[in-house]
Amino acid sequence: MRIPRHMSAVGALALGLAMVVSGCSGSESTESDSVSSSVSSIVNGVDVSGTTLRVGIFQDVTRVQTENTEFFDDTPYNIEWVRLNGAGPTVQALGGDAIDISWGLSDTAVPKAAAEAKEDWTAENARLKIVALLKPFDPENYPSGIIAANKDAGISSLEDLRGKSYTFNEGGNAHAAAVLALYKAGLTRDDVNVQLLQSDSIASAITTGAVQAGSSSTSALAAALDAGAVERVATAAEVGFPGYVSIVARSGALADAKIDAAIGDFVGRATKFHKWSAANPDDVADAFVKAQQLTDEQALLAAKTTASTVLPVGQDDPGTKVEVDLTDLLVKSGFLPRVVDVRSLVDDRYSAQIEAGNQ
Repeated sequence: MRIPRHMSAVGALALGLAMVVSGCSGSESTESDSVSSSVSSIVNGVDVSGTTLRVGIFQDVTRVQTENTEFFDDTPYNIEWVRLNGAGPTVQALGGDAIDISWGLSDTAVPKAAAEAKEDWTAENARLKIVALLKPFDPENYPSGIIAANKDAGISSLEDLRGKSYTFNEGGNAHAAAVLALYKAGLTRDDVNVQLLQSDSIASAITTGAVQAGSSSTSALAAALDAGAVERVATAAEVGFPGYVSIVARSGALADAKIDAAIGDFVGRATKFHKWSAANPDDVADAFVKAQQLTDEQALLAAKTTASTVLPVGQDDPGTKVEVDLTDLLVKSGFLPRVVDVRSLVDDRYSAQIEAGNQ
């Protein structure tokens, strides 16, 4: 069962966050029909009937994609979709019990929250947990993130960023990739004119020349890249950033048996969804045409650069090792203020669901 929430300026979450959920404007809330009687309410031995799972997402296209497929149909629990703009607001929403999980949160967001916390986060007291990683499907040919420059900015290399205006959204992967780009070029934040923007504003700022360069998802710049208004300076991988995102849960949700069971079911469905999406980019592209008004060619690029594979986060799993190595680099580059133990920030309880979903 799915409950689309359509809001703007949601003050009722006690965080003062500006949340917009795709679908319509205003303060309306609509609820779908109740769960079909043919759907079992038992998930992993737990009765989840009457449970609502609040899922944070980042792009309107995510909702279009889920509506266009059957992977999230007939859930024995309610899904409340909450649209958030950036890693910072999402971490706040998780920490403030405004959402239960984030689907697609920057993999750097939880380590950054831990590094900036007043007390050390351990496996026992960490407020947030990474429960799955989303690895780019074909990062060499279709990078999920890039350092881009306006065509008239005179920037053809990372070294050319010196003295230029430079944008990113603070707190997440765009921020991390932006810092690593400077680090690779031998530059620091003091060598550029930093212009912090919300995620939704970065692509248009670079495209129009309001900012000369910045760190962005490739999908957000698909139209500008196709039109030649923006040029790719480097991919995220070329500056040392793997480009993973994650599914993150608040620890309080994991401690609730019903929500825990619902998350496990959701992760399994998301794994199947991502496997299908990576294998069917033409079908996924239709959602980008509808949500972002892209041409077919632009939408296909967006679909391919957002394709990913869901990975488990066991202590010795390859994805976890990637995160450990990345965290060390992020400390050296200055993105993280201190070393954090990434292995204390992951929870692998849904590994079986991920393995089954990838079959």
